[in-house]
Amino acid sequence: MASTDLWKIFAGLGLFLYGMFHLEDSIKAMEGRSFKLFLQKHTKKKLSAILSGTFVTAVLQSSSIVNLIVLSFVGAGMLSMRNALGVAMGANIGGTFNSWLVALLGFKIELNAYTLPIIAICGLGLIVFKSQKRLQLFLRLGMGIGLLFLGLDYMKSSMEASITNFDFKPYLDQPRFVFVVIGFVITALIQTSAATVVLALSGLYTHLIPIETAVAVVLGAELGTTLKLFIGSIGGIAAKKRVAVGNILFNIFTSACGYIFLSPIIYFLSKFIGLSDPIYILVAFQSFINISGVILIYFFLDSFSNFLEKRYIEKQRSATYFLETTSPEIKDTALEMLEKEVGLFIYRIMNLNLEIFRSSAEGKGENELDLILKKKTFGPKNAGFKEKYTLLKQAEGEILTFYSQLSDIEAEKTYRLRLNQLMASLRNAMYSAKGMKDIYEDIMNLSNSSNNVKYNTYQLIQIQHKKFYLELYPLLLKASRQNCFENLVDSLNLLKQEYEERLNNSLKIAGEKNLKELDISTLFNLNRELYSSSKAMIFSLKDYLLDTESAENFENLPIGV
Repeated sequence: MASTDLWKIFAGLGLFLYGMFHLEDSIKAMEGRSFKLFLQKHTKKKLSAILSGTFVTAVLQSSSIVNLIVLSFVGAGMLSMRNALGVAMGANIGGTFNSWLVALLGFKIELNAYTLPIIAICGLGLIVFKSQKRLQLFLRLGMGIGLLFLGLDYMKSSMEASITNFDFKPYLDQPRFVFVVIGFVITALIQTSAATVVLALSGLYTHLIPIETAVAVVLGAELGTTLKLFIGSIGGIAAKKRVAVGNILFNIFTSACGYIFLSPIIYFLSKFIGLSDPIYILVAFQSFINISGVILIYFFLDSFSNFLEKRYIEKQRSATYFLETTSPEIKDTALEMLEKEVGLFIYRIMNLNLEIFRSSAEGKGENELDLILKKKTFGPKNAGFKEKYTLLKQAEGEILTFYSQLSDIEAEKTYRLRLNQLMASLRNAMYSAKGMKDIYEDIMNLSNSSNNVKYNTYQLIQIQHKKFYLELYPLLLKASRQNCFENLVDSLNLLKQEYEERLNNSLKIAGEKNLKELDISTLFNLNRELYSSSKAMIFSLKDYLLDTESAENFENLPIGV
């Protein structure tokens, strides 16, 4: 095979995949919510779930998209596992629609006269009509179709040329299973079975490979489609894993049956159905094994679902530490554990607020709270800021639930006052984290900016922020709470001073016109949110560390900003 022909095959494959990307992306953008609502409404029964999966996949042109939507529905508790399996199986049938479309149009109709004008009109339209979003979606849809068939034409013509330059027959003597593996690997790498099927169809069209070899490649592609669903279920709840495993087992079953009965099925399609063209036989084979598999599994879907239910048991993961095994009925112990949990909550937020500036509290030493964070992993390893923030919201919900159980217990006034203080501390700590979340993107933009003014501003904020939290850590961690009031007042005064310093710096930058108006506005908003977040942390510590009277006195201090 000449190198130019080989590159033409890869170029055609690249155009085909890029066309598929545009096609899928534009359809999702136009009708994403409609398809989700359709699935949600029409998946109440087994048969309707299968038919819905078939229809939506035929329209979306991607079983992977439908399966990932199904996973999100299962994760949100909007779809039962049994019906989710029905949708996933229907998606396998709908996925063959693309194969029929390519076989009927791409190989039986000369599309060159239409493909190039479509690409030209849509490509120019995407540039000219940038501001018209709705029209842009249709133009991207047209561009996707044009590129898809242009890539197909490249693959067809390059394979036709390769026949005269290279002898493939010695390689076709390999065991049939080798071509199943090839189909699986190609699909796993490019993440779409449609392209693998097109490669097999192109080989058939040019008489490069026999029908048995092409079928083996397509069987491998059927298995390869399950990889994206498997990846999408990693780290998810047990129900999502059940759907993923169920779909994988279904595809293994249909592909194994197709492999075992490959010759009889081809004979049936050619002799009894009357198909003589190998291209039609290939896509009919793909549809046949999927439809037959769904019919066979349909009657055992409940049993299959029960089997999967027993294999994956949902493990409830708590986002708290001290409350996990604490009973609210023993009120004194419950209050003690709640106080420890709120302290740990504040500590986690302080760490997170430091982390956003790529800082850590070096030198604070090992303490009980540090040891807890090392002992129990809250969330996945190497979780990002937003994932940790979500876990803190879950922890807040668990603490509030525990508090609601304690609030129903009869107790003396001091007990209730302490409960209320802890909840005020919790709210302020969460407000502090929310303020940092709101300015997360602005901070990241400053830290990565090539503009010296913006980067220098980031460095100033980073230094002040780290100094602020390193002075708060000892207040939370030390056993004695003496002088806490004075220390918190000092921290509040320092915070006001640094905020005013940054404010004056921002005004100076605005006066010198070193930044655009939008950047100046962002800088002022960032300073304000940063101040509010840090102040909320001080007030959280105020309610956590001080007694009721001292906390009220602190509340009445003249804040000034």
